[in-house]
Amino acid sequence: MSHRLVVSLAALWAVAAWGQERPGIAVFDLKGVGTQPMQAEAATVAVVRGVRELAAFEVISSEDLRNMLSIERQKQLMGVEGDTMGASVRALGVRHHVVGSLTHTPGGFSAELRLLDTTDNKVLAQKNITDQATLDAATHALFGLAQELLGPLLFLEQGTLLVRTREEGAEVIVDDVTRGSTPLPAPLKLPRGRHRLTLKKDGFISRVSETRVERDQLTLEDVTLVPSPDYVHAYAARNNRMRIGGFIATGVAVAAFATALILDRGVAENQYVNEFQPRQKVLQAYSLNPDAIAADPGKVAQDCAKDITACRAQADSLSASIKGLQTASWVMVAVGVVGAAGAAYCFISGEDPSRYAQLVAALTPYGGSIGLVGHW
Repeated sequence: MSHRLVVSLAALWAVAAWGQERPGIAVFDLKGVGTQPMQAEAATVAVVRGVRELAAFEVISSEDLRNMLSIERQKQLMGVEGDTMGASVRALGVRHHVVGSLTHTPGGFSAELRLLDTTDNKVLAQKNITDQATLDAATHALFGLAQELLGPLLFLEQGTLLVRTREEGAEVIVDDVTRGSTPLPAPLKLPRGRHRLTLKKDGFISRVSETRVERDQLTLEDVTLVPSPDYVHAYAARNNRMRIGGFIATGVAVAAFATALILDRGVAENQYVNEFQPRQKVLQAYSLNPDAIAADPGKVAQDCAKDITACRAQADSLSASIKGLQTASWVMVAVGVVGAAGAAYCFISGEDPSRYAQLVAALTPYGGSIGLVGHW
């Protein structure tokens, strides 16, 4: 009679699994450490619900077995002592088991889940949660953790996840594994189901959330990272300095180019046209015919005719002055180029000092303030 009952149960389970075309998986009661029986039971229910939500497995739980057979009846039917539940599940042909524990700690609750392959006798995956303040928080975390745990069994049922944020260089962590930094070069391939998504960047409050990935579908997560108050102040001060530096460098460049233009076109060219060039022509004419300049009625020619030596000295002095003005003009041009480059650097490298002003204002309605808690 007992043998027929086990065979009947196995047949019913096999038919159900075949009809759904899904593999079977067994979820055992979580072992309670320092907890009450109802607390461990609630944690076990959360794990079962998490696995069943995936709709990828035929799930049999300890409660299911208890509903089919009483514990004493199982001992009689299976003829084993000790791990009667495990023997019953193996008799039903379930290869993968989910086992674990729920521990009551000074910080609240912690839990451990393991995925076992009874055929190969090895642990396929292990996941943990710690410091859950309440039982509700622990069961909520276990719901998603159970789906993370089954990732090795869902590698053929993958979807993609693309994480976007305004901040570059934010670390993207999925299920406690770092998967890259923003902007991501391509969507992440993940097993379908729930996943824990964490974004971290220095100076910003870490964002932890849950996301769900569906098979052969793209899940898009837009995440807003909130900067810490100290980061906002430092960011605004740094970029205000960059902006002021850009304006100063622009002013220096404009002044330098204007000075170069005045020196070259206003002063040097005036000396060349009105003073140096006339004396140069007189001196060239004098070298050809000393008597010719005496007949020239021009003032420069008459002055040179009186003292040709003084005329040559004045021409040399004007030549040196013009060269000095031209050199100063080129120096001003160089200063202008450096100033323009500095201005370009400040405006390109610097960002809007009020970039986070709207975000902070949105988080502090009615002119109030809020306290932000996190890691940065």
